[in-house]
Amino acid sequence: MADRERLFLELQNTYGIRRLTLDSFALRKLPGALASAKKGITTTIWNKRDVIDLCPGFAPRLVGMAFDVGTSTVVGYLIDLETGERLSVRSAVNPQIAFGTDVISRISFCQEKENGLEKLRTTIVQCLNDLIVDASEDAGIDSELIMEVTVVGNTVMHHLLMGLDPRYLAMAPYAPVLQADQDLKARDLGLEVGKSAYVHLLPLKAGFVGSDTIACILATGLHRTKIPSLLVDLGTNGEIVLAHKDRLICCSTAAGPAFEGGHIRWGMRASAGAIEQVRLDPDTLNVRVKTINGKRPLGLCGSGLISATAEMIRRGVILKKGNFSEEVQSPRLHQGKDGWEFVLAWASETGNNHDIVITQKDVAELQLAKSALYAGATLLRELFGGEQIRRILLAGAFGNYVDPLDACTLDLLPDCHTAQVIGVGNAAGYGSCLALLDRNKRREGQRVARKLQYQELAATERFQDLFIDGMCFTSAHDYGDAS
Repeated sequence: MADRERLFLELQNTYGIRRLTLDSFALRKLPGALASAKKGITTTIWNKRDVIDLCPGFAPRLVGMAFDVGTSTVVGYLIDLETGERLSVRSAVNPQIAFGTDVISRISFCQEKENGLEKLRTTIVQCLNDLIVDASEDAGIDSELIMEVTVVGNTVMHHLLMGLDPRYLAMAPYAPVLQADQDLKARDLGLEVGKSAYVHLLPLKAGFVGSDTIACILATGLHRTKIPSLLVDLGTNGEIVLAHKDRLICCSTAAGPAFEGGHIRWGMRASAGAIEQVRLDPDTLNVRVKTINGKRPLGLCGSGLISATAEMIRRGVILKKGNFSEEVQSPRLHQGKDGWEFVLAWASETGNNHDIVITQKDVAELQLAKSALYAGATLLRELFGGEQIRRILLAGAFGNYVDPLDACTLDLLPDCHTAQVIGVGNAAGYGSCLALLDRNKRREGQRVARKLQYQELAATERFQDLFIDGMCFTSAHDYGDAS
């Protein structure tokens, strides 16, 4: 009897596993495994269907990798598939930023540049492979032991990874190429893991609501909530989901990169030296900053930008329209090369020998981002009959680090002053980990995607009105003045 047939017969007789296939790369290992002096062989079988690895004796540990591919940041989690232990977490700036800071500009790059789609695809694949190598080195394992990968991301990131033309995502009715979840061979995507490993991509919902939103819902259990709850993924592409009882409705807003430090004079990623919290003395306006890892300030991350702006609103430095108050007497508020700016840290206090400031343009970028979120969330609330939101979940890379008081001061979301505001961190990444470890979560993700209603905002006149209303800071000292 041939080696393959002997293997299949043994698996059927001992484990009752029938109708198997044997991956071509695993097939090449079969003769050596059977002829080895070691006792027995270990087979790795995917989904009770496909033999994807063979080795003589008892196999070493089996691991998987879960990815959250964001527009600005990519995070990878290396996980032991038997114990569920997290072996390493690695993150990187999405290198596609070099071709465009937001999804629309990347879609344009695909249309306007020769081989633009392939350039973006190979760029993100290389980023994932670099994270795989780094995480494997952290855990002291060979990356070929990674036999399962899950990926979540917004719809454009999903299409670019798979090499699917994204141009129609920018045109009404914004239809994706596909919506259902996908199981692909990792080698077909170019991922450098086990040669026969699989990649699972969670389902998409719509043009700008992707599998990262499905993963957030899985991670937070939002689809099972008994109270009106709002989930907001704070990022370049801000996804919003409102849930109550048996209903889920979502939308996506182009918040822009300000929440992740993009388009901000001294903006930076949330890394060592980034200012993450700001406090101003109410009398002197002297500034006290908190930085990541306690390093000397190098710039501002998203939570630092929100914190600083909220403090300046509370102290009367920033007025309702987002302009600086020229009545404030402080050496920290002065005219810079681009207009008014406020000094958070003098050059002598920083790690780069430059004054770190917030400019009028920085505040305007934040206003655009927060107004988009506010308008989208308010519109969903109106579609729910205006029912008051009782819980707000802030997801995203810095969701845990946004002070609820600061969020309320900025009017980041409706009902912010009365609802319970909870930071849930990178819920999309956690949802990707759940899907990696549990096939039931993958099926649950399919059910969530079918149940989720999508509200398109682009052609909604009410959204435009709410967006304009959301630009003001209603907590500012001059709010309601005739001026």
